[in-house]
Amino acid sequence: PPESFPPRPSACRRPQLPPLAAGTEADLSALASLRAVSVAGVRLASARGLLRFGRFRGLAAWFVTDGSGRTAQARRMDGRPWAEGVKAWTLPGSQAAWPVGIGEAEGFPVVALCEGGPDLLAAHGFIVMEGRGRDCAAVAMLGASCAIHADALPQFAGKRIRIFGHADEAGASAVARWAAQLSAAGADVDAFNFAGLRTADGADVKDLNALAQIHPDDFDQCPCLRNLLP
Repeated sequence: PPESFPPRPSACRRPQLPPLAAGTEADLSALASLRAVSVAGVRLASARGLLRFGRFRGLAAWFVTDGSGRTAQARRMDGRPWAEGVKAWTLPGSQAAWPVGIGEAEGFPVVALCEGGPDLLAAHGFIVMEGRGRDCAAVAMLGASCAIHADALPQFAGKRIRIFGHADEAGASAVARWAAQLSAAGADVDAFNFAGLRTADGADVKDLNALAQIHPDDFDQCPCLRNLLP
């Protein structure tokens, strides 16, 4: 199966989830190490109901989902793909266009909108690092090809949104699409540009998860990175 697929008309579709749990400290630490993000950020994602742990296809996995029950995506805890080229498995019955966490973002005036589960974890890490737990929520689209579900758009109205799209052609298209939708829905929107930033091993920063591994020199030279969230 592909990482994401277009939504279907029925509003009744729901993914069939295996038994899930919020995760032990060992689970949280293992995932933080796997994705090179802070344990505190992973813990916050779990506390907000957007991260769960369980077994899928006979293997230990971590799941991105939310209280709406509209979508869920699983990744292996050992970091390996489910099949060739398939790192994330969107569970059958999911509405892939649903922005994970938008219901949980009610009451938060600021939203970091990112792409994919790893970036959702990283976003929570930056929320903790900047002390923004009281006013900022993180929301994720689980595929760059999707437009934001029409049912979710009114929930963004009046919020300050910063989009963290991936630094590739698909990501740029997604940012433009989502920004247009959100602006039309009454949100105040901008987007972060990763151009010119490097990870600690010298690779280009392509997404928010990679930004969590930024090169110290780049961090020192870019004061905006100390206030990544709007």
